[in-house]
Amino acid sequence: MLSKNEHVVVGTGPLGLALINELLKQGKSVKAVNRSGKAFVPKSVPCIKSDITDLENTRNILKNASVIYNATGLPYREWPTVLPIIMNNLIQASSENDVKLVYADNLYAYGPQKEPFHENMAYQPVGEKTRVRAQLATTLMDAVKQGKLRATIGRGSDFYGPYALNAMLGQRVFLHLLEGKAVELIGNPDTLHSHIFIKDFARGLTILGDEDQAVGEVWHIPHAAPMTTRQLVEQISSRLSKVPKYRIANKFIVNVTGLFNPFMRDFKELMYQQDQNFIVDSSKFNNHFAFDTTSHEQAIKETSDWYIKQQK
Repeated sequence: MLSKNEHVVVGTGPLGLALINELLKQGKSVKAVNRSGKAFVPKSVPCIKSDITDLENTRNILKNASVIYNATGLPYREWPTVLPIIMNNLIQASSENDVKLVYADNLYAYGPQKEPFHENMAYQPVGEKTRVRAQLATTLMDAVKQGKLRATIGRGSDFYGPYALNAMLGQRVFLHLLEGKAVELIGNPDTLHSHIFIKDFARGLTILGDEDQAVGEVWHIPHAAPMTTRQLVEQISSRLSKVPKYRIANKFIVNVTGLFNPFMRDFKELMYQQDQNFIVDSSKFNNHFAFDTTSHEQAIKETSDWYIKQQK
């Protein structure tokens, strides 16, 4: 039996895969967990089929773990019913097995704000999705305050990079440019927006997994300097030697298409993220941990190379 040194990653979506690759790069013993038991993981990484909504299953996957990363990604409609169960089971099982829990979170809990997002902001949910995220974070931090477990939260804004096909800067930008199609964006592309390279998000989470001082705190993983989405698309276009054409869905279009398009219907609550400046303050993280943020130029190069490789 392995010694209690496994780093368990729950969820094998884009961020989970980036986490797995970063942990392997650091020489860690890694195990992936998802509902199917199948994932695009390196052969050296076991992928365990397990339903984390079952407490006994959750206990079993943590028997040899030292750190568990909750990178669960689910359709919006499953958030209210499934995500709280997963969080409660991870808290219980981590507590029983003395495993450190790192929760990979987004910025939804804060709701709309008029200043850059920082960790001391009060949560202002404006709908079901933002409410669920606030509930999950509060549940986890309350459990830490009660001494039930060691845990921390690492937050990032919209990520982009390898495997992040459905990201705002995903296939509707990179792949559409490569195929000569119009770039599809939502909201106002000329407001400032913090995007994070997915590899930076993963690397920041592993730092939180390693560092004891991270426990009991919320941390914003460092992002490259905010730019407008249009500026980023222009950079991507230049890298790919393409001239961008745009198809932009404003609030009216989102409301109308939401009547028959499930994605647009789910996104209506989050339109504020694309219609106003959406900037992340990561100074707390940078003041505590050494971290070199990947420039957008380098991140775009690596992401472009990945999309080009997928076409071959």
